[in-house]
Amino acid sequence: MINYFIYTVISLGCSYAVYFLLLRKQKTFQFNRFFLIGSILLCLVAPFIEIELFNAVPSITEIPLERITESTFETPHTEDITFDEVTPVHQSSINPVFIIYLMISGFFMLRFLKNLLKIYKLTRYDYKRVERLKLIKVTDSDMVSSFFNYMFIPENNYLSKNDYLSVLAHETVHSEEYHTLDIILLELLKCIFWFNPFIWLYKKSTLQNHEFRADEKSVSSGIDIENYSNTIINLGQKEYRVPLTSGFNFIHIKNRIIMLHQSKSSVFKRTLNIISVSLLLAGIFVLSSYKDLKEPLVVVIDAGHGGHDSGNLDEKDIVLNISNQLSLLSSDNIRIITTRTEDTFTTLKERVDFINAQNADLVVSLHANAHSNPLTNGVEAYYNDKIEFKDKSHAFGKILLENQMEFFSTNRGLKTASMYIFRHINSPGVFLELGFITNEEDHKVLMNADRQKQIAASIFEGLEEIRKSN
Repeated sequence: MINYFIYTVISLGCSYAVYFLLLRKQKTFQFNRFFLIGSILLCLVAPFIEIELFNAVPSITEIPLERITESTFETPHTEDITFDEVTPVHQSSINPVFIIYLMISGFFMLRFLKNLLKIYKLTRYDYKRVERLKLIKVTDSDMVSSFFNYMFIPENNYLSKNDYLSVLAHETVHSEEYHTLDIILLELLKCIFWFNPFIWLYKKSTLQNHEFRADEKSVSSGIDIENYSNTIINLGQKEYRVPLTSGFNFIHIKNRIIMLHQSKSSVFKRTLNIISVSLLLAGIFVLSSYKDLKEPLVVVIDAGHGGHDSGNLDEKDIVLNISNQLSLLSSDNIRIITTRTEDTFTTLKERVDFINAQNADLVVSLHANAHSNPLTNGVEAYYNDKIEFKDKSHAFGKILLENQMEFFSTNRGLKTASMYIFRHINSPGVFLELGFITNEEDHKVLMNADRQKQIAASIFEGLEEIRKSN
């Protein structure tokens, strides 16, 4: 989520810079409106749309993560399984920064709803219909403004005939082009992304563009431009308007007068600007949408045994090779942390302490099984059904187990057991038995270097599936 918030600041900043440099002074008001609303929506949605074609291109949102030095730890075999009473694991409390964010967002949302309620009450007043507009006289605002087809006029403000016609034409444009929808959308986005300075700039620019468009269309309807300019000056000294409305005298007088009298650029220049803006926006969208911004799945891969604890025959070396192959597959989406990279031994407590320090989303303990009957074969997995992570452990274990059926003929199922490691870690855990080393066919698979790479790849594919479902 933090990555997503960082991305919105970067992408909206780039998009706003494009608007500010290329479009702000152009009289392409309809296109400007499309750009402002379209770009803000694209920048907020793009991270959730992944374009596989560009997976080789580095994302502007990538934040390098310092790799934690890999330590060496030992994993117990099934013979070390105990069924002692479960020790409950307490998860950390909610981040106080998140609580502050919710409080501020809640404040903005309450203010938004309060303003909506205020407008609703005003719309209950008696009104006079003038063409498509419903004129309502108000006492708590000094400005002429509109909300959809409702037009609010100060009760004690006398308008001359020219002023009245100018205001009426102006607010009719706001109503016809549904500018209120833009305002409501931006207010809602402000409630969520209040920390992003570009949301506030987008809102200001959108409101300004609304006024420019309404001025232009009002004058083109036949109103004298000088009389209209005088109306802007006469009514432009007010400070308060009804919230969430479009206001005739809301935007600075100077900007509107300059834009009103400014000549349009040549068709070639306007077309060139629009094409440039479209290409730049498309580039921002592509560079942001190809990479998934979900939080990375942090997985601790624990190669069982090690050192003087060899496990079953060559077990410690087999699972170490697979673990090392998995570490090579570590990516921005799935971050692999291994408990050992060479043949060393560590106590169970040290191993648990290391795992808990990683704040992992999943722990996978790798082993190779053994049985007195050489015909016994296949893969199986274990999880602890007595802890709060039991549901996730069960779901993850099932996925990892099914992904191994390409290499082993028998699926011995997902079983429950209360192992030391899974009673003390603060994350879901799966104990994965990769075949029987005492079985001839399984042994061939486990001892083959290419097969070990393929097994590691299949485990990683299972982790990708887990991340998508998590």
